[in-house]
Amino acid sequence: MLISLGLFFILFFYCRSTFLKRLFFAFFISSFHFTLSTFISSNFTRVVLFLERVSENGTVVRTILSLVLAIIFYAIFRFGSNYWLEKPIKIDKKYVALSLLLILLTFLGFLASNSAYWTKSYFGNVGIDEIFYTLSQPLTGTDQGQIYAYLLGPLLNSIVITQIIIILLYFMIMIRSSKTTRIVKFSKKSCFLSIFFTVILLLANIVLGLNKLGFNELKAYFFEKSTIYEDFYVDPNSISITFPEDKRNLIYIFVESLETTYLSSAVGGAQQENLMPNITELSYSDGLNFSNQKLLGGAIQVPGVGFTVGGMVGQSTGVPLRVTGGYSENDYGNTEHFMPGITSIGDILHDNGYNQILLLGSDADFGGRKKFYEQHGDYEIRDYNYANDHGWIPKDRKVWWGYEDEKLFEFAKNTLLEQASLDQPFNLTMLTADTHFPDGYKNENTPEIFDEQLSNVIYYSDQMIGNFIAWIKAQPFYENTTIVIAGDHLNMDQGYFASIEETYQRTVFNLFINSPITTLNNTERQFSTLDLFPTTLAALGVQIEGDRIGLGTNLYSDTNTLMEFLGYETFTSELSKNSSFYNKYIMKGSDLTINTNSNN
Repeated sequence: MLISLGLFFILFFYCRSTFLKRLFFAFFISSFHFTLSTFISSNFTRVVLFLERVSENGTVVRTILSLVLAIIFYAIFRFGSNYWLEKPIKIDKKYVALSLLLILLTFLGFLASNSAYWTKSYFGNVGIDEIFYTLSQPLTGTDQGQIYAYLLGPLLNSIVITQIIIILLYFMIMIRSSKTTRIVKFSKKSCFLSIFFTVILLLANIVLGLNKLGFNELKAYFFEKSTIYEDFYVDPNSISITFPEDKRNLIYIFVESLETTYLSSAVGGAQQENLMPNITELSYSDGLNFSNQKLLGGAIQVPGVGFTVGGMVGQSTGVPLRVTGGYSENDYGNTEHFMPGITSIGDILHDNGYNQILLLGSDADFGGRKKFYEQHGDYEIRDYNYANDHGWIPKDRKVWWGYEDEKLFEFAKNTLLEQASLDQPFNLTMLTADTHFPDGYKNENTPEIFDEQLSNVIYYSDQMIGNFIAWIKAQPFYENTTIVIAGDHLNMDQGYFASIEETYQRTVFNLFINSPITTLNNTERQFSTLDLFPTTLAALGVQIEGDRIGLGTNLYSDTNTLMEFLGYETFTSELSKNSSFYNKYIMKGSDLTINTNSNN
């Protein structure tokens, strides 16, 4: 940045021309130097990393790279300024306006395709609904790393490409201009061809982007209709749900991106070494894992649950989070009412006298999580902001998404002791964050056993979970408490799973501990995280008429899940489509209110 700024002042004061022309050229060339330097550093990482190993100082390497580019830019400007700057040039104002418009369209086209490719490579196995919901959510509570990744990825790439096109366009102007008077004249044919090729370039980039996102998925999302809700949705208010006389407490731990893949291949995972020995031990000792295979396994991810708030909503309601009310569906976290037509596990527990707390180390406003839990079960929200306001953490201290999981589990212990002292049953729902992509959060206590940072973070997260469960077991309230450990969705870090065999089925891990019931029908099942909603109620000793709620099935029962009944392909295909029932009776038009009640 400093070298680019220095280049700006050198060029500005060196030029012999009008003030505005000097300002424009100095700004454009110095900004191009800055973006190109950043682009090279960001995209040619192998070269930069090699140079860093040689010099053992990455800052020096980047400074030298930026300085070399600045010298090259200055040399070009120095020897060419007499040709393109110091002599007068006249360009038709209409052509200037047209050029600016075409440049803008070109930039937007490249931004569209670059964004699509970046989204798929960065977020990986998420569907179109997750992409639309996540990318356009308010930035409140967002991990800054994702924002920087986008700025240094598709946005920077698009700016560099556009700047190169501007330079080429300027040289074309110089070539076509008179050598003496420098009057630029363009025929109607030239203008037509410029517009034609720009539109073709724009459409080509849009088509490339849509193709990367998936034409069929986009078609299903916007245009195809499904009757899966009319045919199979079970409203919890329409059936009998009976709690035991002595109501059990619930501790539900959403573990960020927890999937079976982290286990060793010997127990059902895909790793050479087991990254989750404590969870494995719990699974084989006093826990129950519902699996898609003979060994330990989990739930198959379906559309609408492949991101944190979607995963939490799916496991709480038995339906995916899907907003299709119009152009503003991606701002659903801003809406006044969050899925007003749904009845969640929080609503059911609240109606049965449970105290409920949502504990997380990030900002609950992100993705609309705060609204969902407040409006469905009247949860007390204890998030990063709560910890900051109540002195749990130093004022305004923030790491990763808020505060680290080490603190989360300590705060959870205090919260559980507080809730256990009351006369009412409680539901503590937790969300971890350390294992969030990319690479996870590493601190001074994270062991360095494996080559990949994420593997070490997962291993340490397993230790913290194991210690936390051991602590709970030692408490008096444990006897009447059911614990559920579940991933919110599959990990989005595609690079981490590059060496996994394509035939391996990645699944979202689950584990039920200290449930009053059990089953032998827990292996080789085809199910999704939507089925965890009724299964969790059953794990509390609740009797469910028909063993189905929402689109979920009680896995403790012998009833087939919808995925087993319809087949995986049909089930996921139907969930990808638009649903009039979902929009009318579950969303109840809440997504449409954003258009009229929001300035976004």
